[in-house]
Amino acid sequence: MKSAVSRVVATVSVVVALGASAACGGSGDDDAGKSAKPTKSAKPHASEGSSKLEKAALTAADVKGYKVEKAEKAEGPDDSAAPPAGKPSRAECGPLAAMLGGGGGSGAGTGTPEKAKSHAGRVLTAADDKSSTTTDVGLSSYAGTDAEQAMADLRTALRSKKCAAFRVGEQRYLGVRSQSAPDKGDEAVSYKLAHRRGEYVTRESVTVVRSGSTLAVFSASNLYDPEGVQRDKDAEKDGMDGSGTPTADQDPKVDPKIVDAQLNKI
Repeated sequence: MKSAVSRVVATVSVVVALGASAACGGSGDDDAGKSAKPTKSAKPHASEGSSKLEKAALTAADVKGYKVEKAEKAEGPDDSAAPPAGKPSRAECGPLAAMLGGGGGSGAGTGTPEKAKSHAGRVLTAADDKSSTTTDVGLSSYAGTDAEQAMADLRTALRSKKCAAFRVGEQRYLGVRSQSAPDKGDEAVSYKLAHRRGEYVTRESVTVVRSGSTLAVFSASNLYDPEGVQRDKDAEKDGMDGSGTPTADQDPKVDPKIVDAQLNKI
């Protein structure tokens, strides 16, 4: 019972921390995480079509310091990365979860976003296994102006105060906040959010970059594990290394070199 109570208290703490960070404000709040250049007319990219997207997807040779694996498509009710069943509690908030590919956790590479013609995904983890952050990278190609509309929908959702917390089926997202986006591609949007994953809290930092009719989605995630944090503290008291579990204030970050490496290939 004591550990269960501690998990509840710790989970409340991370939710409060997320809310507090939203109140602090940042350069991304006023423009809803948008970094845009004058829109270029959509033009053919080497990433159009499934086979071309696969060729454009990252490999270990493209980005040093990371292991790169092909993302497996999320399927089945027991898969934590599988898209949650049901419609968003607020329709305008749906695009925020849709970009994750699978609503149950780091999933930019695990599913094809709505209206995308084709998709390819990769999962990157630190080669030295010292980082607890996983980065999913998804590439999706769109027809016509669908890519531009997807970005517009994201910005609309981020501007809406109603989307600070919302549900998709049984999955509840919270702590939604826009962040400063990189000056990349034709336009870019960045935001963060969190959701429960069993006894843990999954935190995600998401950056979406549009290049013509292709969207590149980067989703960095980690797990907040209250019991793991306590074990680390106990280990430190015993003189051992106990710094492996992300604490309540350690949000994951998308590594800029992953973004650059991927955009250089499309």
